Amino acid sequence: MCTKSVRGLVIQAMESFKQHGYAERSINVKKMILFKIVERHEKHGENFYNADLVADFIKEAERRYSNGEIGRTYYRGLIKTATYLAELHSTGEINYARRFVPRLPDYYENLLDRVITNEIWGAKCRESVWSYAKAYFGWLCSERHCDLSTVSEPVIRQYLIDCSSRMAGSSLDATKRALKKLYIFLYETGIATERHERLLSFPVPVEKKIKRPVPHSEIAAVLNIIDRNAAKGKRDYAIVLLAAITGLRKIDIAELGLGDIDWRNGEIRITQSKTNEPLALPLTTDVGVAIRDYILNGRPESNLPNVFLRSTAPIKKVSGYTLYNLFNKYRAMAGLPKGHFHGLRRALGSNMAISGVPVTTVAQVLGHTTINSTKPYISLDSNHLKECALDFAGIEPGQGVFSAKTWDGDIQ
Repeated sequence: MCTKSVRGLVIQAMESFKQHGYAERSINVKKMILFKIVERHEKHGENFYNADLVADFIKEAERRYSNGEIGRTYYRGLIKTATYLAELHSTGEINYARRFVPRLPDYYENLLDRVITNEIWGAKCRESVWSYAKAYFGWLCSERHCDLSTVSEPVIRQYLIDCSSRMAGSSLDATKRALKKLYIFLYETGIATERHERLLSFPVPVEKKIKRPVPHSEIAAVLNIIDRNAAKGKRDYAIVLLAAITGLRKIDIAELGLGDIDWRNGEIRITQSKTNEPLALPLTTDVGVAIRDYILNGRPESNLPNVFLRSTAPIKKVSGYTLYNLFNKYRAMAGLPKGHFHGLRRALGSNMAISGVPVTTVAQVLGHTTINSTKPYISLDSNHLKECALDFAGIEPGQGVFSAKTWDGDIQ
């Protein structure tokens, strides 16, 4: 943990903002907020960073926002800048690539360390359970449970009730399954006294929909409205075209590295973020030209390995949320309703199925590890499904077993 004076931390933060490409106006706004925090420290006779004073600063900002005294933009600026200072104090640097989450008490941090180093699970399982456990332990702290000795079944049940009030069924189901794995692990390592398997084995109804692919006409409308003369437009055009032609998931587009493109052989080779499986796709001429134009004429100067970067400070890789936003920005400009970026992937899969491409090939192109993942794309192929429909020859109405009979006089 950094032990510099609060003024020293502010100076360090200002240098970090400059290094990450923030505009002077943005830096000045942050400077004003940071010196409000400095004034709060000096008013209480504190020269070194005091977490309680910063927490009070954040609570006051929340109160003022709730009372309508300040707007949403200014409120978010206050919170984000105070959080940057907290992270700088805690870790010695500001990581702009992720949201900073304050450190939990040592007891819970030690449990999280045990989870993330549990070699019985795979890497993705460890990361998933760690993430859900972090949120759960944070909630326990807010409920004044200093350790697991005071956590009973009613407490766990209350946490799940709280989660259900703000989560969809799929998220609640994932939370429940992660907690089940967590408690089995804690029990087997002697940390928890119960496994809570029965409590955490209830079924959660998860609604599954066959979601709409983006029609060709809408993809064309989006691509046509993007300003390809602007640096940001070059990036956005390449992203949408890449998604529509290759069907890559948005997380894989965000993670796409400069070294993942084999220009000589015309291929994109990645390890899929969702499945951790390798995938090789052809780099078509139109996609290659669009990506090359962005890299040479629109991409900010950066040592980052990712192809697609933010166009404003801090310069970092784009996120899946960025892709969703840019897609819907252009849809709105084209007079189209909001849509899902994943619909571009669905469009490729459903169009391949409709064209008669074997389901095994569709699965390979989309990087599916099982055919079950490809079935929703087949269900969108209404033309071929009609060919599978059975007629009613031999089972016409009026010839059924119960059609003209009564059963105890109740059914006609």
